[in-house]
Amino acid sequence: MMHKSFYRIIIILIVTLVAMWAVPAIVKKAASSPQRYPFTYYSSIIEQFCYREVEGKKTTLRDASGKEYTDSEFDSILPMMYYRQLSTDGRMPDSIRGQEVTMPQIRQRSFTFRYNCDETSTPGIGLYVMYESLPKRLNLETPDDVFRMKGSIEFIDVATNQVNREKSDLFTKELERKGYVFPAQWVQGILTIRKPYDEGYFTLDTEGGLFHMKMVNNRPFIRNTKVGDSIDVAYFSMLSVPDKRFYGFLFDTEGSMYILEAPTYKLLKLDMPPIDIRKDNVMIMANMFFWTVNVLKPDGRYTYALHNDDLKRADETFIAANIDNWDTISQWMFPAHITFKEHNTKYIEPQVHFATWQAFILNAILALLFFFLVKRKKEKLPGSLWILLTGIPGLIAILIVPVSE
Repeated sequence: MMHKSFYRIIIILIVTLVAMWAVPAIVKKAASSPQRYPFTYYSSIIEQFCYREVEGKKTTLRDASGKEYTDSEFDSILPMMYYRQLSTDGRMPDSIRGQEVTMPQIRQRSFTFRYNCDETSTPGIGLYVMYESLPKRLNLETPDDVFRMKGSIEFIDVATNQVNREKSDLFTKELERKGYVFPAQWVQGILTIRKPYDEGYFTLDTEGGLFHMKMVNNRPFIRNTKVGDSIDVAYFSMLSVPDKRFYGFLFDTEGSMYILEAPTYKLLKLDMPPIDIRKDNVMIMANMFFWTVNVLKPDGRYTYALHNDDLKRADETFIAANIDNWDTISQWMFPAHITFKEHNTKYIEPQVHFATWQAFILNAILALLFFFLVKRKKEKLPGSLWILLTGIPGLIAILIVPVSE
């Protein structure tokens, strides 16, 4: 009899834990609503943020002052965004802000960049492709090997799966000669062959030094950028911009963002508050006059307009996030719930989330109902206490697990 009771307790515990994951997941799926923000772009003509808002079949085009525009008028105040349409209509201005504007200039000095917070916690295979940065032909060619980098750098032939010791030693010795200290903390680059040019990789050594590494004429090209002497480097996101102005975006441990200028490796800081690289997302839409920087945080979207030349702030705005029904419901329904994956990571890891004291109000009501409605006296007190502690998941477990006879 005692064995049956013991097994029932274990089963109730297991079912409760499963319900602490399954029930909140179902409720969250039904109650959550996605955050929607209007498309925002900074106008180089009127020097205001401009918004495109879509509600059902209605589209509203307006600026920060509230003035509304037709499609044609909206194109005209955002020539850096709609230059193709303006050119087709014959309405593209020859100069903006006292500077001559041509289609090639716009394309060369425009780019889009996205940073997702799960980048820093995304599992990777640790294998990279080293392209020839000065190929004989215009297009990049995929090499016959890949490399891995931790305690040293090793090039592996993809056909034989054998280490190319000569090439590996050549790169390892050159890295160490330039001051690189193994093991590597991380290696960042653009792995795909679909890029306009190749700048290799940036890697952080064990002492926090940031090094530029690529292959030129089958020889290692290694440079110590020296930026580790001025900031604590946390992460680097490489970007192939058309005008080759910079190598990519650098984040320090405090969350400040910089561009790493080419070819000097000088840092130019974006004039905006630090971000949390583990929780926040960033999208940048840049043109030859201004950068529109959207920072998506849990409390809303922060948008900054930065001057293209020095990245100083020209304007800023904020749109608060809508209150998610799940946030309200979870505080009242579940004193604790379990998740296996958060939005800012691609790893699967069980996590327990605790709510506030309000959840115990519903728990107390359910516990009292169970106490007065259940017929078996020996089930009343322990069952009620379990429901008071765990709430709906505990009630489900007690109701579906058979009573020991």
